[in-house]
Amino acid sequence: MADVFIPGSLEEAVDFLADHPTTAMPIAGGTDLLVDARTGRSRPERLVDLSGLRGIEGFELDGELLRVGALTRIRSIELDAELGRRATALVEAARVLGSVQIRTMATVGGNLCHGTPSAEMPPSLLVHDAVAEITGKGGQYSVPLAAFFVAPGRTVLAPGDLLTSVRARVPSSAAGSCYLRQTVRWSMDLAGVGVAASVHVEGGAVSNARVALCAVAPVPMVVTGAENAVMGTSLAPDALAEAGRRAAEACSPISDARGTAEYRRQVVSVLVPRALRIAWLRATGSWPEGSPAPVNGVWTRE
Repeated sequence: MADVFIPGSLEEAVDFLADHPTTAMPIAGGTDLLVDARTGRSRPERLVDLSGLRGIEGFELDGELLRVGALTRIRSIELDAELGRRATALVEAARVLGSVQIRTMATVGGNLCHGTPSAEMPPSLLVHDAVAEITGKGGQYSVPLAAFFVAPGRTVLAPGDLLTSVRARVPSSAAGSCYLRQTVRWSMDLAGVGVAASVHVEGGAVSNARVALCAVAPVPMVVTGAENAVMGTSLAPDALAEAGRRAAEACSPISDARGTAEYRRQVVSVLVPRALRIAWLRATGSWPEGSPAPVNGVWTRE
């Protein structure tokens, strides 16, 4: 049984973690850490309970800037109507994460810091140019979220560092985003492939696009080649197909219980064009307002 330290401030939490770099771990919702402890993947001697800290929970929209606190519950993102309009991919990713019970406990920071290659939230934040804000013994610093993930289960966080929030850009007009995933089971499953896309339209053509993937590489990844394939186009079928082909070539999936590497590449080549197309329809006002991606953003083998 691990000892539990309840810090009174963010500074106390950082100091305690820095003073016990090999034995202490932070815990908030605990939906990943408790599973790891039960299965023996993690055996912390001390837990630093962050759940009572103030100032790093919740989210706010200021113009085109979205700031999401690390202690923000996934469920609160799922249910927010304004985020559903402005950052649809983020809401669709939240909607398919685990179960309602898990989403009510799980935090954005925990989902990111666990470093799981198939985690839902990273791709949907990556397509919104997200930046991780971190507090450590040396003060505060920022890292582009694309550089935050180092390897499966590893991030750039040093002992004593805590992710405090994530900044993202969510354009207020002529922009749309989408998150799709393929799973073996209908619900309560990890992504076999996850695809997020965002599109900004000016003058009837794509002025900016982002594509990000999960579960098909050691870390969540941005696919610049797919983005370049659709820049300046009106997303004709050949441009979409090229984006899917480039994304499939760029990823490096493994074969496991959720699919072979070859199957996953094929799914990427299909879902990337779909996600881009849905994002385009949302950006141009052609997608019914408030409607989720097909099957609530979930694609199955069935």
